[in-house]
Amino acid sequence: MQKSKEVFYKICFDSLLEGICIANHEGRIVMNNSAVEELFGYEKGELTGKEITQLIPEAQRKIHLEYFQNFIKHPRKYKKGKGREFLGLHKNGQVLDLEIGLNYFRHEGKFYAKALISEISIRKRKELRIKEKNKNLELVVEEREDQLIGLVSELELSNRKLKEEIKERVFAEQRAKLAFEKEKELNILQTKFISLASHEFKTPLSGIMTSASLIQKYNEVQSNPRIAKHTNTIKSLVGQLNNILDDFLFLENSERKGYPMHLSRFRLSDLINKLVEDATALLKEGQNIKISPFDPSTELQHDRKVIDIIIRNVLFNAIKYSSRNSTVSIKICTQNDLKLVIEDQGIGIPNEAKEYIFDRFYRAKNALPIQGTGIGLNIVKRHLQRINGSIDVESEEKIGTKVSIDLPLSIED
Repeated sequence: MQKSKEVFYKICFDSLLEGICIANHEGRIVMNNSAVEELFGYEKGELTGKEITQLIPEAQRKIHLEYFQNFIKHPRKYKKGKGREFLGLHKNGQVLDLEIGLNYFRHEGKFYAKALISEISIRKRKELRIKEKNKNLELVVEEREDQLIGLVSELELSNRKLKEEIKERVFAEQRAKLAFEKEKELNILQTKFISLASHEFKTPLSGIMTSASLIQKYNEVQSNPRIAKHTNTIKSLVGQLNNILDDFLFLENSERKGYPMHLSRFRLSDLINKLVEDATALLKEGQNIKISPFDPSTELQHDRKVIDIIIRNVLFNAIKYSSRNSTVSIKICTQNDLKLVIEDQGIGIPNEAKEYIFDRFYRAKNALPIQGTGIGLNIVKRHLQRINGSIDVESEEKIGTKVSIDLPLSIED
């Protein structure tokens, strides 16, 4: 029964939120609760037997020891909140603002001092802030009086300037409007030039494609695998260049008369397989494309060329901005709509560039050493807007990029 009571008292002792520390007449700690250990950063039981001066900063230890010896000679009770404040020393060297209440008792003829300890760092900081604010407030009031006098005169001056500023603002707006019209006109001229150049490139490219086809045909007589390989590469690369030129031509169409839709029904798997086949010519050493399984019977009702442009731009970007021995993954989900995710392990997009990636001709600083036009994602977003689709880009520089595309499985004329 006695032991049970001792356990009960110990639990009550340790559960107190305030620290209790009991020291003998030699100034050594004989008992403390867990709140003291937590306050000063010590482990359970670590303070037992230690001198109480260990909890005091070195500069104050001598004064504290003199005070303790005087307390033993002339003991009395000191309640908390009566200005009994002192500095404590945390185990990690941090100095603590503390408040103490003191009491004493005798047991078996021996003298013991009991201290009730609380941290008051927050309160001290608040008091200091209040004093500083009061002091600053007085200064502010004086400054405000001076400022008020100055503001009255400034207000009169501002009223006169306001009329002048209104005139200048109207003039500035007129100049901005004129500059915008010129920029718009320049943008149209730029688009026209790119479109014209694209048309001019298509003629020689058509000749290159025809020549490559003839070489393949002549090679059928005496088949040479190397010739066949290189002619296939030529045709693939010419096809890719034609697609880039189509992107440029789309810019002009979208600015003026719009891109005409040619709807048809086609299998998604056929389109994906063709894109992956074309992308093979772009793969670097050790690069590979991983396609997660999806329903091969899924059909889309769309303009096949538009869907091709959307996926091709994203897929080719993933390959282009990834290094050797990396993987580009394609995940496809077809239920109520088409959800396509293309993820790479490439250079990623810097945070400051993310808001501009859909702007025409914009290229992030880390992409400048790599060939590109800066119109791919702009065109992708324009096409998706026309077919009620969406695109989301998640990227981390030097880690990789994940592009998520959502679009309906079919659209109507």
